[in-house]
Amino acid sequence: MEILGQVDLPLNLLLTIVAACLIYTYGTWDYDYFKKLGIPGPKPYPLIGCSIGFSFYPKFPSWKQKYGRVFGIFMGNQKALVISDPDILKEVLVKSFNTFRNRMKVPMIPFPLNLGLFFLDDAQWKRVRSITSPGFSSSKLRLMCVAINECATTLVKNFSKVVGNNKAVNMKEYFGAYTMDVISRTAFGVKVDSQNDFDNPFVANAKEIFKHTSARRLLPIIAGLMPRLARALRKRGFGIYPQSVMTFFRRNITEMIDEQKQQTREKQKQTNYILQRLLDPAQIAIRDDNDYTANGESKKGTVRGLSTDEVVGQGINFFAAGFETTASTLTFASHSLAVNPDIQEQVYNEIKEMIGNEEPNYDNIGKLKYLDNVITETLRLYPPVIALHRRASEDIQIKGLTIQKGHTIFIPVFAMQRDPEFFKKPDSFRPERHDEHSHPLSFLAFGYGPRKCIGMRLALIEAKIALVHLLRTVKLECLPGTQEVLTFKNTNFLQADKEIRLKLSSRC
Repeated sequence: MEILGQVDLPLNLLLTIVAACLIYTYGTWDYDYFKKLGIPGPKPYPLIGCSIGFSFYPKFPSWKQKYGRVFGIFMGNQKALVISDPDILKEVLVKSFNTFRNRMKVPMIPFPLNLGLFFLDDAQWKRVRSITSPGFSSSKLRLMCVAINECATTLVKNFSKVVGNNKAVNMKEYFGAYTMDVISRTAFGVKVDSQNDFDNPFVANAKEIFKHTSARRLLPIIAGLMPRLARALRKRGFGIYPQSVMTFFRRNITEMIDEQKQQTREKQKQTNYILQRLLDPAQIAIRDDNDYTANGESKKGTVRGLSTDEVVGQGINFFAAGFETTASTLTFASHSLAVNPDIQEQVYNEIKEMIGNEEPNYDNIGKLKYLDNVITETLRLYPPVIALHRRASEDIQIKGLTIQKGHTIFIPVFAMQRDPEFFKKPDSFRPERHDEHSHPLSFLAFGYGPRKCIGMRLALIEAKIALVHLLRTVKLECLPGTQEVLTFKNTNFLQADKEIRLKLSSRC
């Protein structure tokens, strides 16, 4: 084909050029949005934005250092602001919570995980949260300590088997099995015995959720560019988490639900685990489902209970989050104590002085102030969730910053908690710093405001009880190859680049 009488191009080549130009134009449309507003940020690439999938979280610290406390990024063609200004964040997370009550829409979350509390919006989130919260009450947590101590006793027995043999002990394996046993006991009243079988299918499937594969990086891009294709793929069982994992947990949690429902009403009242709380309102309300609106709000002023699928969705959330986050915290804490033996001895001496040989429980672990500081400092340096996100439900202006409806707000937790303006010598492990006053928005390991982590207190109790049992029995020591300064994988959940392996020696 001749163009303007000058160049003769084959039609196929011409069409290719035109298509490339159209794709480029579409892929860069509105990429000058933040620049027009005077908001800095990294230059986005056509179609994919600032990074492939959601793999930009680890870049937040360097971007924050380069662009400041407020900068703009693109996820495909979606706009997002990354904010580490605590005054703006107080508005986002608390004062203007109704505008930012929902998290970012994460594409291609498979069923029934998409019914879990983390992914719900608006009235659905409020309803499920109100039903779930009492399962984490002080009275419930106090009763759970019996099961947690049993799991911690098994943990220490297993550690005792490798004491003094000078072998490198993979701490995450032991702590991961411990946290899986705790969540299965406290949430479902079931003993899966992961600590005597590190290849237990519950552990294996939970690990799959936190693997960072190429497919999981590409699926969000497909969802952003081709929503119809994404919906079709999701209907066929494709998602950012393997369908086999969803099937495994759905089958096993459904069996747990059926077993619970077959118990007598009197026996159900005697149970202390979270599943029983989730089922109680469902058993009553589902019979009268026509009396409720689509959002679960009753025409009579009560709240519809959870369906079986909703209970399963919460269950998968509990298994995944309860396994990984607390196991990571305990692993990083053990590393920090091994690298800082003087701090380890101070924690041990506090345990001896404050509770002696008493079994740790909900009440007496409150006396262990320095241990609490150690765990808080671990979470400051090594937050399992390295970024939070919220989504604006309407246009709003905060301190001169205009945020439009639908825009995502990212909160770079890892970067903020290592900010020298908030913490002196931020890369140093200094538990005593938490005796001092700090800005409440500078520590966000569990989130902040009405949508903070629902399992926060259970996780802290679980970690403290484990460390009390552990430090009474063994000393944690570095090996010649132990890294003093850890490096991390390029993932959205904080994971050490190399396995944390330590030497254990006997206290006696």
